[in-house]
Amino acid sequence: MDNDRFGDEAARNLRRAWFDFLDLIEPQRPDLHRFCLRLTGNVWAAEDLCQDTLLRGFGSIGRGDLHGEPARVRNARAFLFRIAANLWIDHARRAALETALELDPPSTPPDAETTASLRDAGAALFRDIAPQARAAVVLKDAFDFSLDETAELLSTTVGAVKAALHRGRLALQTTSAGGPLRRAAPASADLVERFVAAFRAHDATALRDVLLETVSIEVQGVGGGRGRGGDWADHAAAHASPRMEARSFDGELIVLHLTRSGRLVAISRLEETEGLASRVMIYLFTPDTLASVAAELGLEVVGGPYHQTPETVTNMIASNVLPWTTA
Repeated sequence: MDNDRFGDEAARNLRRAWFDFLDLIEPQRPDLHRFCLRLTGNVWAAEDLCQDTLLRGFGSIGRGDLHGEPARVRNARAFLFRIAANLWIDHARRAALETALELDPPSTPPDAETTASLRDAGAALFRDIAPQARAAVVLKDAFDFSLDETAELLSTTVGAVKAALHRGRLALQTTSAGGPLRRAAPASADLVERFVAAFRAHDATALRDVLLETVSIEVQGVGGGRGRGGDWADHAAAHASPRMEARSFDGELIVLHLTRSGRLVAISRLEETEGLASRVMIYLFTPDTLASVAAELGLEVVGGPYHQTPETVTNMIASNVLPWTTA
C-alpha cells in the first residue's frame, strides 16, 4: 500500500474541492438551515444536520453517485433538502429503537414475548415521533414543495405523502417537539468559567490547561483539529474577541464571543470529561445559527460568511497548519 496516498497533496486537493463546494451551494444555505431547524426544533441539532447534509452531498457528488442524465442535480435546493430529510428520518428511527431498548441487559436471553414487546414499543415510539410525517409537513407547508416534489424528495408516493400530511398536521397541533436531539451532557459552570478566563487573559497555557489531551476542536464546517498540543490554543488566545461571556441558553452554558459593543461574533460550546473539555465546538462560520441564538438572547449579530476569506482559504489549501495567514 502506498503510504503517501493520503499525504499533503491529496489533502490539498480535497480541501480545495470542499471550499469550491461550499461556494457552489452557498445560496442554498439559509433555506437549508431553516429546513433543518423546522425538522429538529433545536438550533444546535439543526446546525449538526446542516453540516451532515453538506458532507453527505459533497461525498455523493465526489464519488460519482450523480453522474448521467437521470441522476443529474437540477435543483440544488431540492438535492440538499432530500439529503437532510433522509438523514433526519434515519436518525429518528435509530433514536426510537435505542429508546425502546434502553433497558438493563437481561441475565438470560429474552423470550419471544419479550422480544415482541420491545419491537412493539419501538414501533409505538416511532409512530409518536412520525419523522416522515413531520418532514412532509415542513416540505409542503413551510417550503411550498408540491405533492409530487415532496413525494420525490421523501422517496415515496403522492398517496403516502397525503396520508403523512394528514397525520403530521394533526400531530403538530398538539406538540412542538422537533424530534430526537444529538446532545451530550453540558459542561459544568466551573469549566466554562475557566475557559472564558483563559480567553480574557489571552493565556494560551491556561487555555491548554482546560483541554483534555485528546480534545477535539471543531470549527463547524470549515476546519478543526485534535489534541491540546497543537497550535489552536496559541492562535485562539492571541485572537480572542474583545468581550467574552458565559450565558445560559437552552439548558446549557455557552460561551459568547462579542465585539466591544456587545455584538455576537461567535459561540463556543464545550463537552466535558473528568473536569476537562473533551470537545470544543466553535460556531463562527455559521451565520444562520448565530442569528438564531442572537435573536433569542436579544443580541445583535455580526453577519459573517460561511467560510474564511479567499486569501485565508488559499493559505489553508496550501498548508493546513496554523496560522494560515502566514502559510
